[in-house]
Amino acid sequence: MDRTQRLLRSLTKSARIIEIGPSFSPLAPKRDGWNTLVVDHASHEELLAKYADQDIAQIEEVDCVWKGGSIADALPADQHGTFDAFIASHVIEHTTDIVTFLQAAQTLIKPNGIIILAVPDKRKCFDFYRHLSSTADAIEAFYQRRDRHSARTHIDYALNMAHKPNGEGAWHGEDTRPVVPVSSVIDEPNWRLAAGLPDYTDAHAWVFVPASFQLMILELAAAGYIDLCVEEAAEAEATEFYAWLRKGRETLPQSDLQAMRKQLMDRVIIELAEQSRQIIGSPLNRLQFAENTVARLVEAESRIEAMQTVLEAIRGSTNWRGLNRRKFQNLIAEASRSVPSTGSAAVQHIVLLAEARRMLGTPALFEGGKIKAGEF
Repeated sequence: MDRTQRLLRSLTKSARIIEIGPSFSPLAPKRDGWNTLVVDHASHEELLAKYADQDIAQIEEVDCVWKGGSIADALPADQHGTFDAFIASHVIEHTTDIVTFLQAAQTLIKPNGIIILAVPDKRKCFDFYRHLSSTADAIEAFYQRRDRHSARTHIDYALNMAHKPNGEGAWHGEDTRPVVPVSSVIDEPNWRLAAGLPDYTDAHAWVFVPASFQLMILELAAAGYIDLCVEEAAEAEATEFYAWLRKGRETLPQSDLQAMRKQLMDRVIIELAEQSRQIIGSPLNRLQFAENTVARLVEAESRIEAMQTVLEAIRGSTNWRGLNRRKFQNLIAEASRSVPSTGSAAVQHIVLLAEARRMLGTPALFEGGKIKAGEF
């Protein structure tokens, strides 16, 4: 299942969808038969010019240009509550007021509708060194009716931006190459001035790991700001995580709510600790190195064991006339059958047995993952 199939798994093309900010990479494009209303920050013509270096054939006709405020207010009232799905891929982190964004999504979907989000995971992208956004941050932005990013956001976004080698701003979670800050502190005046420009200037305002996003939704709902809950959250191998939200906040006794909050708070710490695997010299990095070393030793041991088995088979099938090839093959096949069918050591054992046969000028014959007996 690819990324699009995973995100849209609960939808059919008969579903009425609103997709926010698809730019040059829509998840549910009209041209593929999806019943989608497209909302973006610019018109189709403006998007073609802005993304001229991308695959502009993917850019959709824009049904509604959204320049700020609530997305719900940008659509006629008779469209409220009519969508089966509200989709936003790498959009929510750019919003100035995340509470208003979520409230709009809640307003636009049907009672049984779903909100589908793809969100950058700070552990796997250029937000690596930034601090997580909190529920308090979200509430503050809501009461300020923020429609531009603050000076603090622009400074933090630029000051802590980081890349992997070759300027890579997104990566696989298992990538242990060093992360390097991009910007110099002496450029701070320019970042600060971005907040005062007359037009919206883009930045990542919201920074998450999967558990911190779930915690924010839970707390905003419990405090009465939204009527939503996270149906599911799932990690991706690289760059992002996914979240599916439904209407209806968690209605829990206070003790259960606190227990759920603590569970998510603990999970946040664990997820941030996992991030430290990418830092050379960190305890988890050293642990990972030790685990990899042990795995390599086990693999080497299995190779030695396999070679010993091959040598014993050669001894057992050699006489004054030379190698009895049929007997050698049967001994190899018998040894192969004794090897477990799972595990890296088993795979390496079988590979070496096959390699031994290849070196003796014979084809490698397998049956059910084992070397089978037969003519060389």
